[in-house]
Amino acid sequence: MEKKTDCECPLAGYCNRHKVEKSNHLHKLCQNHTGYFEMWEACQGPGQQNVDCDKAPEVTTPSQAPDPNHTLPSKVQMAKNYASAVAAHARSGFQHATTEEQKARLEICKSCEFYILDQDRCAQCGCPLKSKSTWKSSSCPIGKW
Repeated sequence: MEKKTDCECPLAGYCNRHKVEKSNHLHKLCQNHTGYFEMWEACQGPGQQNVDCDKAPEVTTPSQAPDPNHTLPSKVQMAKNYASAVAAHARSGFQHATTEEQKARLEICKSCEFYILDQDRCAQCGCPLKSKSTWKSSSCPIGKW
């Protein structure tokens, strides 16, 4: 589906333009519903009630510096996470994300505070991000994509 507004965000998550966290649903509305997009532009959209649109957001965005000291979840928890991801991937018909989606997901991950650089993994779920980003059914465990 081609977007119908001037929305600049490639995926759901923190929107720098509107200074608000957008779920997948809100992101789709921002891209395709001019009424919602115009509300956010006027700083009156969903989630903006406590936002000062004239000031830069506080440091709560994915641009926070990654913490190299994070550790992975236990092997048992990672196995559960992987089994759940495989099941969702199978239910989706083994669909893959587009190349653009994959790149956008990896960019978000690499700027996340839970990114483990030397392992290219997420400290929240333990997944290898190059693989996780390719499955269309995959999602960030803390909702950034």
